[in-house]
Amino acid sequence: MSTIFELVSFKVKDLEKATKLRRDAMEHAKNFKGFVNYRALINTDDQNHFCDLVEWESLEDAQAAAQQVMMIPEFQAMMSEIETVESMKHFSVDKFVK
Repeated sequence: MSTIFELVSFKVKDLEKATKLRRDAMEHAKNFKGFVNYRALINTDDQNHFCDLVEWESLEDAQAAAQQVMMIPEFQAMMSEIETVESMKHFSVDKFVK
């Protein structure tokens, strides 16, 4: 079975503050069931535009984590720095070339 990728695209209010808060929150993501890895991306044309690419063992693990983050202070702090969420979707891999 293939893993699931969660892609969240969002704009932040303050680049420096949001970057620090996101890095703090990322450390807690490792504790969620089914967590594989977390890539924090920044748009090269607009540094206030972030994307988080999180890999999960299953869609159920990703969905459960999405509910649990609302109760974790570090994620609440990070979310307070989000201006707008452009997209939050889950993807499976169709093909991988290395």
